[in-house]
Amino acid sequence: MAGVLLVAATSCAPAFDCKKAATPSEKAICADPAALAADAAMSSAFSSLLASAPAAQLGPIAAAQVKWLHARDSECADSAAGTLGACLARQSTQRLSFLLGQPEAGPGAASRITPWFRFEKGGKGRAAIDIELLKFPDPTDAAERAFNAAADKLVGDLDQPEKDDPSADRFDYERSMRLTYASPRFVSAHLDAYQDVGGAHPATFTGNVNVDFAAGREARFDDLVDARGAEKIFSICMRSVAAQKKDKMGADAPKSADDLAELVKNVKDATRNLAAWSFGADKATIGYDPYAVGSYAEGPYDCEIPYATLRELAKPGFPLP
Repeated sequence: MAGVLLVAATSCAPAFDCKKAATPSEKAICADPAALAADAAMSSAFSSLLASAPAAQLGPIAAAQVKWLHARDSECADSAAGTLGACLARQSTQRLSFLLGQPEAGPGAASRITPWFRFEKGGKGRAAIDIELLKFPDPTDAAERAFNAAADKLVGDLDQPEKDDPSADRFDYERSMRLTYASPRFVSAHLDAYQDVGGAHPATFTGNVNVDFAAGREARFDDLVDARGAEKIFSICMRSVAAQKKDKMGADAPKSADDLAELVKNVKDATRNLAAWSFGADKATIGYDPYAVGSYAEGPYDCEIPYATLRELAKPGFPLP
């Protein structure tokens, strides 16, 4: 099976012959120089990853890439006229960064970071699993080990369905990681997750790994700010979430003193968890998953804090990007 998947992936992942372009995506890539360059670079990185990966990873890498190619084309299929190539280029560039273990921002970590895959096709009474993490392949210090351990922890438990579970064929776990920032002092990675374990509805959630390399461990909220700084951040994020609730809920947005007090508490509790924080090029984003500060139907919320603001509140020595 792994051999079949490998052939399938390598036949469609590398840059293809534009004379034989058949699908809308292939035609759009060939018609757009930026999309063609992005596809070629991504395909080259994929081939290099296959060439250097351990044998046990070859099947999962190939299967995951085939699925990603279909997802890329599907994601861009509804692009406005004339923008399909740009969408495909953007998706391929993001995939290139993942395959190379490169950050979206920052100079890069001191040691190599590489993608790690687990891919299992679902079936009768068997969960479908698609996990794409980033890890230090040969961790040499406490910080690198802490990063790998935190990435594994974000995956969580992947339970298989019971034999008599009427939803046994629905079990599906997906995890995908992006390296949002990396330097020799600080590494931040973001994880998006989806799972369907037969409940009333599938669940989505996010998580982040933020490692302070000088401290040799995951960074904590108390490392970032003191009590005064924390209160200012809570105030910023409360205003942001309240505004988003007004946009989403209109007249049903919280108004009473009790409802607002509960919202303040929920925002503070969620914001204190640095695993909700993603650090990028010019700002930090706190993500509030469904249920964190509202009902599932409301969906996620977020709070963005530019570094120009955060630097004034951060403790001296915290390795902000």
